[in-house]
Amino acid sequence: MGRFLKYLAWTVVILLIIAAGAYVVTRAGLKELNAEAREQLGGLYLQTERGALSYTREGNPEAPSIILVHGFSTPKFVWEQVTPYLLEAGYQVITYDHFGRGFSDRPAVAYDSALYQSELASLIEGLKLATPLTLVGYSMGGANVVDYSASHPEQIKQLVLIAPAGYMPDNGSLSIMAAPVLGEWLSTLVGKQYAYAGIEAEVRAGRAPEDMLPKFEAQADYVGYTDAMLSTLRNFPMGDLSERYKILGKTDIPVTAIWGTADKIVPYSGAVQMAKDLPQLKLITIEDANHNMTFGQAAVVANSLTQALGNP
Repeated sequence: MGRFLKYLAWTVVILLIIAAGAYVVTRAGLKELNAEAREQLGGLYLQTERGALSYTREGNPEAPSIILVHGFSTPKFVWEQVTPYLLEAGYQVITYDHFGRGFSDRPAVAYDSALYQSELASLIEGLKLATPLTLVGYSMGGANVVDYSASHPEQIKQLVLIAPAGYMPDNGSLSIMAAPVLGEWLSTLVGKQYAYAGIEAEVRAGRAPEDMLPKFEAQADYVGYTDAMLSTLRNFPMGDLSERYKILGKTDIPVTAIWGTADKIVPYSGAVQMAKDLPQLKLITIEDANHNMTFGQAAVVANSLTQALGNP
């Protein structure tokens, strides 16, 4: 028995050394996202108090503005197939990378409601966008725009939520991912792979363009991507934002949700409670669509989106 415990102890030690080594090697291979890197990357950047936001701005600057807000792990390029439909409809379209994603800065702060609200506030003020305006949020982005609108209803013309977070059952997996120490290790070693796998599945099925994969890899190679996701899990209540939805439900802001029945990330069943908290909610159901529908079924989503928005 003593020998067995000795072997077990040595096995645990060796495994811990391997785990620590994998963590160190993975972190050492990441690049710094700085001014020199951005000069090579190109694109538009807005300087804010929290850091630089990478954004796009397309269409007639005099046209009504619509801001598209991406989700937890996939940057603003998820909107590239949807944007042409909105430009054709007569909107000025703005997209941006959340802090910690894409080519925006990765500040070492809590990724909480205040941070995500500051992004939108900085974008609206920095680009001098006329309000009220339209916000479209996908997945966590849906929760972000609801949270922002509950605090700034006077700035909002209408909202469209695509597979929005805020009513997600707690199955324990998020708690494990966010656990102290273990969370750092898991996010560093498997966080990138988790996000990549969802895009890869759509590309392999022929539903998403192949260039999404190298675009994802390019931004995930910089320090701070998985750190931002981990901090979000720990500080932004994606699973339960019902109180913010209820505040929005007391306004007269039109809200439409576009949701797929096959969504396993943000289950379609959440629409039931959402409708109770948002009396003005209009639901557009896309049968058999999964959570990746913004880029995996872009044409279907874009058509539903233009239907929801109506004339600019």
